[in-house]
Amino acid sequence: MSKPWLKQYEPRVPHALVYPQVPLHRFLLDTVDQHPEYTAITFNETHISYQELNQKVNRFARALLEAGVARGDRVALILVNSPTYPIAFFALMKLGAVAVNLSVGIQGEELADCLNNAGARVVVTLDLFAQNLYKVIADTAVRTVILHSVFGLEKQLPPSGPRPHLFQEFMDRAQDAGEPSVPVSPADVAVLQYTSGSTGAPKAATLTHANLVASVMQADAWVGRSGAGNAAVICIIPFFHVFGLSACLLISVLKGYRMVLMPRIDAMDIVSLAKNIEVYRPISLPLVPSLWSALLAMPAATAAGRLASVEVATSGGAPLPAQVHDAYEALTGRRIMEAYGLSEASSTTHITPFPSGGPRQSIGLPVPDTEARIVDLEAGLRECPTGEVGELTVKGPQIMQGYWNNAALTATSLRDGWLRTGDLARMDEQGFFYLVDRKDDMIITSGFNVYPSQIEAVLRRHPKVKDVGVIGRPDPVKGQTIIAVIALTEGATGTREEFLQYCKENMPAYRVPRAILFRETIPRDPAGKMLKRILRQEG
Repeated sequence: MSKPWLKQYEPRVPHALVYPQVPLHRFLLDTVDQHPEYTAITFNETHISYQELNQKVNRFARALLEAGVARGDRVALILVNSPTYPIAFFALMKLGAVAVNLSVGIQGEELADCLNNAGARVVVTLDLFAQNLYKVIADTAVRTVILHSVFGLEKQLPPSGPRPHLFQEFMDRAQDAGEPSVPVSPADVAVLQYTSGSTGAPKAATLTHANLVASVMQADAWVGRSGAGNAAVICIIPFFHVFGLSACLLISVLKGYRMVLMPRIDAMDIVSLAKNIEVYRPISLPLVPSLWSALLAMPAATAAGRLASVEVATSGGAPLPAQVHDAYEALTGRRIMEAYGLSEASSTTHITPFPSGGPRQSIGLPVPDTEARIVDLEAGLRECPTGEVGELTVKGPQIMQGYWNNAALTATSLRDGWLRTGDLARMDEQGFFYLVDRKDDMIITSGFNVYPSQIEAVLRRHPKVKDVGVIGRPDPVKGQTIIAVIALTEGATGTREEFLQYCKENMPAYRVPRAILFRETIPRDPAGKMLKRILRQEG
């Protein structure tokens, strides 16, 4: 197949890579061997060196081993970005166990379904989320709960269910703090990555050590940065999401960077984010679009030189508005790399060139060893010509093995190694790719194919609109009608008629929404992806 994108690669970026045949924790061991004194983690006032981190990892791994956790066992992690996550994650990697990454927002039946699907018998979590767990624990196979107590909430847990082990006490029980001697193969499953559920019930992408090693090596080759020493990376994207796992945790450990951990994403954290940028002068700043927008609107963050240290600015999870790109470039003289990826691909498949950037609204080029093509929406067998919209399919060493315990879904999503992403996209003549919308989100109204992203892009230009989501509602005559859900900017007021008139003036009649609804916020997952299933339930 033709690969026009290769001509757009930066000269230093190889078209293909040789991947080390090692398990993920080799990244940690190599950095400890080379730079044991480097700071691995900064969390509030706590600073942990790579040598100290490895010692904690070994002790926790030994404690798990003594508690009966064996190679291949699934252990659920329901954690924010605190030192507990890297310690637990790398301990599992050293044991050949499987990290089950769950969003801290999952609860109720959905949480029970994920735990049962994974077959998890052990959960590591914070006391803040333990109440949600204990509400469903009787309906799961979970027998061991390891709790990082922050607020002392473990005392409020119901008496039924397993008594939780406190994280530090559990770790201190280990009789031996030496390196575990469990053989781990690159082909072993490392992570069950539960998807965000943006289009339905969560499902687990099965990712091996080799998948994740390949993904991290691809990203590192794309940037090509060396000699940065113990530079800082702001880790505000949750590690339980593949974007945070890859762009924050794994790349930092590979390079020996300092991870400045931030445990939450909300409006109040923008102040903390700006402060951490000022104090730690990060070399890398991976953010979702909403955080980029909020950060660049802060005078404290945009003061002269505040972002000067940031060499690698990355955005992912959702399209980054052009005005945010423009604001960052005007402020720093640099470009934000826009990345596209998904849980099923260990993280990234496409990135705009570094440092030159790509065309506005493009998700960039396929990374080394990654093939991509646009196929027809009907059967997914015909490759579409340049410029035509179809479904994006990808193939490469970072692509998952399948969906855990779901052979039927795996068969429909993976064909001869090609992953059907479910995203509508197009490719231009230079090989740059552009997302159009989710295949499942496309609205068919009165015979017209309408992409919600086209309407959302117009409405976002309205000065009163902070965020917007567009969905289809079943209609017996038209097939579907178009509904726009708008979140207004702070202090703004607006009417249905005002926004309908704006739409009529700025888009074809068949795209004009039938109804305008208002909501304080548009629901999004921690990586910034809009949760349209929630809008559909409400609309």
